[in-house]
Amino acid sequence: MANHYLDNKKFETTIREYLDGSSCLENELVEMFDLLITNVINSFNFRVDTDDAKQDCFLLIFSKLPNFKNKKGTAFNYFTTMIVNHLKFLYTKNKKYKIKIENYILRAKESGDFHIS
Repeated sequence: MANHYLDNKKFETTIREYLDGSSCLENELVEMFDLLITNVINSFNFRVDTDDAKQDCFLLIFSKLPNFKNKKGTAFNYFTTMIVNHLKFLYTKNKKYKIKIENYILRAKESGDFHIS
């Protein structure tokens, strides 16, 4: 990746200090997560609404942030996996919803109940 990508040691230190109550690091942490989320969306070519997906990922990350233990792996891997799995879920959910709507419209057209005004 590019030279401006995340330094895992700094990432983990920022997370630890934030969790220990250093709220002044919140903006820095948000910037790091924003970079990570953006790169995951772009790298995996997820076809989701980027703003909505980012917002959902931020909610998930900050709700699960206290669960991170660096003994089990790096912060980069932990949060990348979390983001990828969540984006897969969002993509699948959106795809199923689109198919459901298309099938509903098709059935309505076939039954003659579908009218466009």
